[in-house]
Amino acid sequence: MNKDGFVKEDENFSSIDKTYEYLHMTKSKYHNPDLKYVEQEVLEQLYVGWLRYWNKESMHDVVNGMDGARRFYDFDDMLSFDMFGNTERGSFKRHFDSIFPYWNDGQMQYKDLEITALSPEYAYSTMIQHTWGTAGGTPFSTAFRRTGLAHKGKDGKWTWIHEHLSFPCDMQTQKADFTASIKPEEAFKLQ
Repeated sequence: MNKDGFVKEDENFSSIDKTYEYLHMTKSKYHNPDLKYVEQEVLEQLYVGWLRYWNKESMHDVVNGMDGARRFYDFDDMLSFDMFGNTERGSFKRHFDSIFPYWNDGQMQYKDLEITALSPEYAYSTMIQHTWGTAGGTPFSTAFRRTGLAHKGKDGKWTWIHEHLSFPCDMQTQKADFTASIKPEEAFKLQ
């Protein structure tokens, strides 16, 4: 974990218990010990896989249309509320095809990743995600809040069916905080 609380290396997320050691807050009371194996599956298939993909594979995958990233999404049901706009169900593929190749050489790390299983087939997660690199040749570094909903298909594979990516906003200046570090008790004040 770095000084800002982010973890970059996928190897550091070797187990769901290890993941919770990186939390800077109390773990949710809604974890069901009987569903711990589900949280482990989601961690391995989606979050460790996603981190590995962006940090080690994505820059080589752009020639394939980012095919490697497609395995993480249920394109038919995916709904995304994100910092680029909102997609309607059934239109995420078009969004994916226009956005993902543009960001293909980024790096990523997580802060406060928490996965909570709701059943053997559904789980949700929250975290702060820091991404940096170049997009279309322009350097960037941004951190944002990410909430994800995942579903396990009949094939045993987990995919995201919803995500919400957002920046905190300073209500007085009406500007987004691209570091996701603004304090809620300060951001809501209009004067």
